[in-house]
Amino acid sequence: MSGKHPYLYEPTTAITDFIIGVLGMAFGWQLFNIPDSLFHFLWGNCFFAVGIGGLLGGISHGFGPRFSELLKKIIWRSTLIFVGVTGLSLSLAALTFFTNDKVQNLLMIIAALMLIFYFIQINKQDTFGQAVKFYFPLIVVSLFGFSIAYVTTGYLGALFCSIGLVVSLVASWIQVSGISLHQHFNHNDLFHMIQILGMVLMYRGGMEIPVF
Repeated sequence: MSGKHPYLYEPTTAITDFIIGVLGMAFGWQLFNIPDSLFHFLWGNCFFAVGIGGLLGGISHGFGPRFSELLKKIIWRSTLIFVGVTGLSLSLAALTFFTNDKVQNLLMIIAALMLIFYFIQINKQDTFGQAVKFYFPLIVVSLFGFSIAYVTTGYLGALFCSIGLVVSLVASWIQVSGISLHQHFNHNDLFHMIQILGMVLMYRGGMEIPVF
């Protein structure tokens, strides 16, 4: 394969995205296998959403230049949608500590309506900024929720989830700031590696939280 048409156009970014994809799927599956727990179902759904987003990102960064404009747009918008699903799953999982079944059902309906509104906004303007405006407040809600849950319940897993969320926020800041370590290890690659650490912390935290 010539240098002009490499097999992977952004190999480091694509590979780290694929690692996120595989880890997200594996972590999500393990959490889904915990029965009778809405928290673990939502936490697992969060990892599945991150995993699918990672796989889509890897495809886009690795093979995107070969795709048609329509296919690029479909992949990009799908990625943004899974960013929204991740944020909603995170916040809903954090709120399960403080709500009963009736309130949780109401929150699910509200989340579905929020996702529909977000989808409409993405169709109008499919920029990463739109995703950040939707995602960031949900991350803040999640961080406060897990922090309060740790203080009130003493669950060590809630502390790990809180730390993992902070690590993920730092990773997002690095991506937005454009900090790079090397020409072949750019801000996206650094973001991915730090995000993987955040994922591991949040997965460990979720597995340590008991069914309640």
